[in-house]
Amino acid sequence: MTIEQAIFLVDELKPNQIERERKIEWLARLDQRLFEEVLKIHEPDERTPEAFVPYTQETDGDTALLAPAPYDEVYRFYLEMHIDLANLEYDKYNNSAKLYANALGQYKRWYHRNHRPRPRCVHHRF
Repeated sequence: MTIEQAIFLVDELKPNQIERERKIEWLARLDQRLFEEVLKIHEPDERTPEAFVPYTQETDGDTALLAPAPYDEVYRFYLEMHIDLANLEYDKYNNSAKLYANALGQYKRWYHRNHRPRPRCVHHRF
């Protein structure tokens, strides 16, 4: 899924007044988190970037987000969750947060099963 696809999907499924720039910020925050908490602690593969460069308004909309299909639904639920919170719709926010947490957990479990962890540096204290 690309930045533009994620924004289009959520705008189609949950019409809203949130600006595109804010949605890009949210996507950048989520991918920064995925990079730090998931990708960075595992051996890299051909899709793993060496570093994460946050998305901005100037970032190409065709830029691929980090979580591949079918785990890319995490972006939809993350954006919906933030839209609900911004609109002070707390019941909807709670539902979206549960869907997001479930999608995030599925992605993390899949990634951990399919990628070797990086070796940890062991320090001995004498």
